[in-house]
Amino acid sequence: MNALQAYATQISSAMDILAEAHGMPESALVELGLPDVEARELLCLAEVYFGTTSFSRKQRLAAAGARHHDLVTLKLIEKYATRAATKRAAWNLRVELCRQHGPASEIARLAKKRLREWRPRRRPPREGVQLLRRPEGPWTMRITAPSSFLADLDSALDPENPLASFRELLRGEGAATVQTTTNVIIPLNALDQILEGDGDEVTLRLTNGSTITGAQLVERTFSEHGLATLIHPVKGPVNLYRTSRFASEKQRLMAAAENPTCPWPPCNHPADKSQIHHLQAWKHGGMTNADNLTVCCPYHNGVNQDDPNAPPLRGRLARVNGKVRWVR
Repeated sequence: MNALQAYATQISSAMDILAEAHGMPESALVELGLPDVEARELLCLAEVYFGTTSFSRKQRLAAAGARHHDLVTLKLIEKYATRAATKRAAWNLRVELCRQHGPASEIARLAKKRLREWRPRRRPPREGVQLLRRPEGPWTMRITAPSSFLADLDSALDPENPLASFRELLRGEGAATVQTTTNVIIPLNALDQILEGDGDEVTLRLTNGSTITGAQLVERTFSEHGLATLIHPVKGPVNLYRTSRFASEKQRLMAAAENPTCPWPPCNHPADKSQIHHLQAWKHGGMTNADNLTVCCPYHNGVNQDDPNAPPLRGRLARVNGKVRWVR
């Protein structure tokens, strides 16, 4: 038996190793030639399966399943078990993972899935203003507010000199009320509700990345450039059949209406500040038609794999069942 075979045989006897190690001092394991980090990890793992616990029944179930796994897999299981929110959840995860007979990679995927399912939903942040005061250097103000309010504020700032324009707003030198100059998307199946006075039940998306209710839409004052686009929930935007490389202004508006933010997950870059992207690249014969166009932030437009036959690296945007999706 060579050294590699001996190593494989040793780690496959994981529970026997842990049983022998349980109760030994760390120094004794180090004297046997184990690194102190490995000795400490073995003793912690031995305590899990052979130590005293109030979850003795779950411990027996986990230990029975653990005999089918090698030492590396048991360490992997413990890595995820320690991430559980409670001791009970940790033992439930150990029992489930120890009962799995697949490769370690599949056990890891299952562990991640369970931890995602058990993770409590994040509470929405509380609206307000936070000020970070530094003893030296600039201070930082953090504002948490409805998306429509902050999107309006952002549109009122000069991107070339945002701080100066913000000061003008505070002094009353800027626009008293920021008017909406973005595109609001109204699905046809939601239009009736708005017209019938049920706008509070409808949430609409704007191409600056924010959302408003149908009732807020009716109440708001739009500038002369304010736009509203009707989108069919099944067929998507109307095709303008342009054949030049550069999208027309109407096509830009329609692409933004279909995807108010960059459709590359989990990007949330607003369509108003995005670029127009050909799903089938122009250099590969793609047409500048509405069904071949989408908005895309500058970064993802740059990393998108235009050639669908190239080896998959970063992936690309494509239209799948009428919707723009990221695919690899």
